[in-house]
Order: sequence, then C-alpha cells, then structure tokens
Amino acid sequence: MPNPLTKDRRRSALHKGRVLIAQTWESQLNLSLFLGLLALTIFLMPALGLVRPYGRLVFDLMFSVVLISGVAIAWGQRRLFILSSCIAAVALGARWAAWWIRTDDFTLWREVATLASVALICWVLLSQIFRSGIITSARLQGAVAVYLLLGLGWAHCYHIANRLTPGSFQSSVGSFFSVVEWYYYSFATLTTLGYGDIVPVKPVSRSLAIGEALTGQLYLTVLIARLVALEVMSWQPDSKSKSDE
Repeated sequence: MPNPLTKDRRRSALHKGRVLIAQTWESQLNLSLFLGLLALTIFLMPALGLVRPYGRLVFDLMFSVVLISGVAIAWGQRRLFILSSCIAAVALGARWAAWWIRTDDFTLWREVATLASVALICWVLLSQIFRSGIITSARLQGAVAVYLLLGLGWAHCYHIANRLTPGSFQSSVGSFFSVVEWYYYSFATLTTLGYGDIVPVKPVSRSLAIGEALTGQLYLTVLIARLVALEVMSWQPDSKSKSDE
C-alpha cells in the first residue's frame, strides 16, 4: 500500500515547485532569461547572416525557446497560462512541421500562429506591467520585453503581407525571403526612424507601417504615464491607515 506520508510529501513538493515558478516574475529569473533570449533573437540572428538551412534552423530553435520562456511567465494565471500554452503549442507544431510540409498555405498559417502567440505573450506581460503596485526592475524588464515583442510581431505582419501580396514593398537592398530580414524594417518603423531604403507601396503595407509607427509612440506614452502615476502613488501616505489612527 502507498504510504500516505509519501503522497503528502509529493504534494507538498509539487506545491512548492508551483509557487516557485509562479514567483519568477518577482524573482526575475524567467523574465530576465526571456528578455535576454528575445534580444539575442532580434539583434544577433540578423547580424550573423546565416545562410539556409542553418539560419532557419538556428532561428527556429531560438524562437522555440523564447516562446516557451514567454508562456512560462503566465504560470501564476491559470486560465491565461492554459490559453497561451495551447496557442504556443500550435505555433511550435506548425513551425517545425513546416520543415516537411513546404507549401505556401502552410507557411502562411505558420506565420499567423506565430503572430498570435507573440500577441498573447504581450498581453501576459502587459497585465503584469500595468497592474497596481510599486515599480520594480521586473516591471521595467517586462516593459522592454513588450517593446521588443511589438517589433517582432509587426515583422511577422510585414512578412505575411508580402507573401499575400508580392511587391508590397520596394527595397534598395533586394527581396526579403524570411521574417528575420524584416526585423530591420520593423524596428526602424517602430522607432519612426524611416531611413527610406524600404518603402511600402501597397495600401495594406502602408496601413501596417502607419499602425506600427503609432503603436510605438502610443505604447511609450502610455507606459511612461502609467509608471509616473504608480511612482507618485507610492510616495503618498496611506490615507486609510491615517483615518484608522
């Protein structure tokens, strides 16, 4: 017969493990890892200039780890974690299945699933960033991660638009074949740099470029306003405690 004490110990260990993972936002372990991997994916991958198929393999590996790490941030929110896990599983399955299913339609659905998972991770982080409470380094790391995810997500939007409507962009640097090559244009648009070497020429691509430029400016504006408000609130004394005294 199984020992009841052994079962209790296992349950206690499992509970402690869940609590430890749920507190990774506060301890910044998983969040720091996620932010570091995200920065490597966005800035290191394009700089390496790896040719196919090695570049695609390295990118898929890096992106898979980033996606899993991002989903783990929602561990403490059960429903959101289940939803994000399901979408991430579909995105990962489609990404790796595309190595064998090499059709245009499947590649398009792979990008759509990836975009949905990126958007959901942004939602997970935003729910932590804009909640009430004191300003911590974890909150600031999450804000930076969301900004990077915005550029990543819009890059996938451009990649999808260009596949659906070839010639949506005119470029002086040649044609773009992978989403990694869209990172440069996406972040140049997000920060409203606009070097002019890549120009949207179709209505959909122009709308996407305008949408990303507005998103980048509005996110920073709302973020700064929220952080300032939280900081000011943290300076104010607790009125309830005063009234009780």
